[in-house]
Order: sequence, then structure tokens, then C-alpha cells
Amino acid sequence: MADIFSRAVNRDGEGLLTLPFKPDELYRVPTDDGAAIALGRYHAREHRRYAEPVILCHGLGANRFHMDFDEHYSLARYLARAGYETWVMELRGRGLAGPCGDASFDDQAEHDVRTALRTVLSTGAKQVLWVGHSKGGLTLYGHLARNPQAPVRAAVAIGSPFTFAVQPGLKTFIQRIEPLLRLKMIPTRRITGIALFGAPPGPLSRYMMLASNMEPDVVRKALANVPADIYGGVVRQFAHWIATDSFCMVDGTCYRKPLAGVKLPVMLVAGSKDLLAPPLAVARAQEHLGGPVKLVVAGRGHGFAEDYGHADLVLGRRAPDEIFPLVEAFLSAHATRA
Repeated sequence: MADIFSRAVNRDGEGLLTLPFKPDELYRVPTDDGAAIALGRYHAREHRRYAEPVILCHGLGANRFHMDFDEHYSLARYLARAGYETWVMELRGRGLAGPCGDASFDDQAEHDVRTALRTVLSTGAKQVLWVGHSKGGLTLYGHLARNPQAPVRAAVAIGSPFTFAVQPGLKTFIQRIEPLLRLKMIPTRRITGIALFGAPPGPLSRYMMLASNMEPDVVRKALANVPADIYGGVVRQFAHWIATDSFCMVDGTCYRKPLAGVKLPVMLVAGSKDLLAPPLAVARAQEHLGGPVKLVVAGRGHGFAEDYGHADLVLGRRAPDEIFPLVEAFLSAHATRA
């Protein structure tokens, strides 16, 4: 693999809220269009039970720590302990992937996903399993719309909104930040400066998490480590989707229609109190995906101990006990025994 990968260097500093990132192997991999992604590889703990590795992809304005927070709140390490080889993906333009020029969602869905698939399959696997939170699920949808035969055996989309027509206030929010949409990069990382004080009051925090479902120290560490700057091109594309209730490429080509040809099994997980990706928005994918789709609404009215918002679907105090086993059970039902 030495001819494919360049080994990335982890330059995380030490600090009160700083999280380490120490997978078994760490790589920075160039994409076909001149950017790069980062991949952290965890080998299965004890023994490998499943042939297909799992790729975990973060959401909008986030990085590798989104899916690999710490030993307790890491979905990647949870799956590794369950017998999967897991790969934590970091999209272009952030963290260990490094900076590059402007980019669109289309670039990430096509080139970043293709690079991740090619890299992981080069280790000998024939197919992969995919788990994405929020945009991490949409990114796979975008790739599959253009590549319906991509080597993905099954997928889990956690809090991934397939429409923005049912979220109150989103259009108004986009209108208010219109000047930011002209920027090459939205400086989301600046929020790390308030990490010690916890989540700021206001609608943005309510959209991003149900704070009552998260430990205060986890909120502070998440604010300090997870935010990543967002390409202006990506934000403008999302803004267009919100304004027009569409899910399309920059050139206007629809992502939704081709998904009827995607036959892999998908589990949709929606937080009952998620304002950014409410159950109705997540469930809309059922109308377009061509394979078997399972919808799970994480909330007290559906047998869960807590109601879930957006970020707390992976970082909530009960997520390792309720959401992680749910993901693992679905993947194991569709994986091949090693």
C-alpha cells in the first residue's frame, strides 16, 4: 500500500479540551481532482468477524472527531470492538486532509467518496459498509446517484435530512447569513473559542444538538475539537436546496431520481427532537431509495430512554448504549462473516 498512501502526521496539540486522534494507521490520500482526504484505520479488536470494512463519514462543518470522539463516544472504536475493521474519513479541506481550493458538495460526493472506497478496497475487501451522520449520509446518496453500482453492501444514514422543506426557520436563517455565502470559506472553526463556556444560547445550538441529552463536558470538548470550516461552494449548494426544496448538483442535475436504481439496504436513524433533520425530513429518503429501507426514530415515544436531537445521535449520553448497538446490529445483519 506504500505506493497508494502517504502517511499523515497527527499534529494535535495538548490542551485542556484537546482530543487525541490515534488510530492504528493514519493516511492522507490524494483524490483524482487534486485534493486529498484523510483516513484513520482501526483494525478489529481481538479478531475480525466481518469481511466488509466500515467507512464512517462526518457531517457538515465537522471533522474526524465527529465519529471518533473518545473511547466512550467513538462509533468507530465501538464497531472495531464488535469485530469490524473501521475507517474514519475526513473530507477534503479540513484537519489532516489539509487545505485545498474551493469545492462543492458534488466534488466531495464524487471524488472524496470514490477515493475512500478505492483506498479501503485496496486492502483486499470486495465491498464496504457505510455509516454517515447528517451530511455524511447525504454524501453517500450523492455518490450512489451517479454510481449506483458502487461497492457498498449496506449503509446507515444518521440524522441525514433528505429534504429541507419541513424544518421551521431554515429559510430565514439562510437569508440572514447571505453575506457569508459569498465567502470562499465559512469560518466555522471560530466557535472553538467559546468551548470552555459550553453551547451558546440561541437557535443555532438548538438546531445542532439537544443539549439536555449531552454531558456538559462532552459539549465543551465537541465545540473545541469537532468544528471545521466549510467551503463557500458547499454552503451555497445547501442554501439552494433549502430555498428550492431540491437535492441537485451545481449544474441542476437531480440527485434524487437516480437513487431508485440503488438497491442496497439502508437504515435511516432520525432523532425525535432533531430540528435540523426531523423524522419527516430523514424519512423522505424512503420514497427515492430503490432497496429495502428501515426507519428508526430515536425517542422516548419509540422505546428509547431519551429523546435525541442532531449531534447527540452520536454524542448523546446514551448514544453508546442505544444508537451504537442499533447501528452494529443492522450492519451485522448485512455483513459477510470473515
